[in-house]
Amino acid sequence: MSDELRIGVIGFDTSHVPAFTRLLNDPEDPFHVPGGKVVAGYPSYSPDLEASYSRVEGFKREVTEKWGVRLVSSIKELLGQVDAVLLESVDGRRHLAEARPVIEARKPLFIDKPLAANYADAAEIYRLAQERGCPVFSASSLRFDANIVKVKEDPELGEVYACDAFSPAHLDPTNPGLFWYGIHGVEILYTFMGTGCEKVTCTVTDGYHLVVGMWLDGRIGTMRGIRRGALDYGATVFGEHKVAQATYSREIPLYSQLLKQIIPFFRGASAPVAPEETLEMMAFMQAALVSEQEGRDVTLDEVR
Repeated sequence: MSDELRIGVIGFDTSHVPAFTRLLNDPEDPFHVPGGKVVAGYPSYSPDLEASYSRVEGFKREVTEKWGVRLVSSIKELLGQVDAVLLESVDGRRHLAEARPVIEARKPLFIDKPLAANYADAAEIYRLAQERGCPVFSASSLRFDANIVKVKEDPELGEVYACDAFSPAHLDPTNPGLFWYGIHGVEILYTFMGTGCEKVTCTVTDGYHLVVGMWLDGRIGTMRGIRRGALDYGATVFGEHKVAQATYSREIPLYSQLLKQIIPFFRGASAPVAPEETLEMMAFMQAALVSEQEGRDVTLDEVR
């Protein structure tokens, strides 16, 4: 592997593509992340999803004209030109199919949120990765936000007893429930609570999701998804010694913080979020969806 990684992108239908490319390819950017450069991309998109097909052409122009990224006609062609892959498709329904050839080629793979549009696809991605020995990592950038990390690492907090997390939770039927956008708040919740959620109860109105999770050790965590009023990302964390609050930093770009995790991972470092935790978050969202539909408590084991 060369000193500067050759990075390929799959999916050109999210603003993450030009944002990541700029941060990686422009050494003059004040938040430039060194170590890799986006050199090629496969501009896939979803023709039945407006948030995908309406944006792909603009993002293609930006990354090719400003940053010289080469477009290729297939994932197979892409894999012959790169050392590692960013799977950026905005539509989680495409992730399993688009991840398969990357995993088969054993190229280090970052899959942007959501890992998939349902738990079954997510579990299959990690099963394939384990079978082939391919490094795979998925996360929301909110986990690595400077303010979130500051609270997480606060030595005065002590053990975390509970957390109330929140984020926007816009909806789209193609990626139902929290899978479309609420993953951000779920990721914040798990940043502080860790694994071990046993069951969830989900209440939904036009303006909100409210998911209450019960952990095996008796702790309770909540995730509020917001669709009305002020939209923000953050949490109130109830610690052993203090209560701390955080909303995401607007001074330090979220994406640069995420890329600082991705580049070492592409170079062989362990994934900063374990597969078991990512899969539990997916089960949490799947259980919340069932709870919403059936109006009852749902255990995560039911959907695994």
